[in-house]
Amino acid sequence: MNILITNHSIMYNRGSEAVIRSITRICRFWRPDSFITVSTGEEGEILKDVADADQTVPRYDSAGRIDPLLSAAKQADIVLVTGADNYDSLSGNPAMEEVNRKLSDETKAKMILYDCSLHENNFVENTFRDFTRFSYVTARESITYEMLLKRFPLDKIGLYPDPAFVMPVEKCNMPSGFAEGQMVGINISNLILTGRFGADRETILDSYHRLMDFILKKTKYKIILIQHIVNNGYDLDALEKIYSWYKEDDRVILMKTELLNAMQIKYVISKLRILVTARTHASIAAYSTCVPTLVVSYSVKSMGIAKDLFEDINPFVLPLCEMEDKDELRRKFEFIMEHDSEIRKYLHRIIPKYKLQALKFGEIL
Repeated sequence: MNILITNHSIMYNRGSEAVIRSITRICRFWRPDSFITVSTGEEGEILKDVADADQTVPRYDSAGRIDPLLSAAKQADIVLVTGADNYDSLSGNPAMEEVNRKLSDETKAKMILYDCSLHENNFVENTFRDFTRFSYVTARESITYEMLLKRFPLDKIGLYPDPAFVMPVEKCNMPSGFAEGQMVGINISNLILTGRFGADRETILDSYHRLMDFILKKTKYKIILIQHIVNNGYDLDALEKIYSWYKEDDRVILMKTELLNAMQIKYVISKLRILVTARTHASIAAYSTCVPTLVVSYSVKSMGIAKDLFEDINPFVLPLCEMEDKDELRRKFEFIMEHDSEIRKYLHRIIPKYKLQALKFGEIL
């Protein structure tokens, strides 16, 4: 079997890298003799080696055409397109839809749209049209799955947890000053500071400020600020802003991750006491290594994953639209901190089953 896996994001997004590494791993587990090609990357992006792939090819050639991707598609029996939250906007994703149209025209392979999350209000007509190009579509959480079942036959839609739950850790050197089990990890992104998702920039920054003050004044924990997307200043600009408040405090560490891959960042996260994050794949790295986690949510994906894991998003998710109360982030963190042992035990019990569900995607191959 010849399997092509193509990603509509970039590997500098460590969440996208985690998806690619993990779905490739799942395919190799179920079809060990398959020839697996990974196509990813924007123009100028450095392609990373993917351990379970036989080859990695760029999506674009030097003229900006997607000919390398289309050439690989012509040889494929299955084309796996990672959906993620790329469709989750009122305009859909015209650029992605155009690539998918060309793929559909150029290949006789079965096409699978994998690992989607999108809000019902964002399921617009052009997104529906694009979904019809695929033989099978999977959601990574039940909110999206239930929405898709209203629009497509049952045999076209599947529900499988995000593949990054099965991504292994890769040991790496820890940042100077890191104290295993005594660190609170904090991630914030430029994306949530735009004001597009509820609370405004000033409210969000003040909420993080109050949280960090509480940790430093009322607990013995140290804080590590974790970058999860490394291109164009994403995450880092916001992290440097909150680091500037405490840069003279040796209990606060800023972790720049340009030199770390997704598995190594997951290793660091696995050694935390608690994680507070705006990035969904940072939360997946934590959940899958049984680290209690509070998610600052700006989309359906993080709410759906928390709902599936805990049956309720409260108190494990703080939607940005509920952050007008600047102490709510601190209050939810206090709850997680006070119940961290129970939460960790609960995750140890359910995560093996959840990983098995993610792995079972390979059955449809």
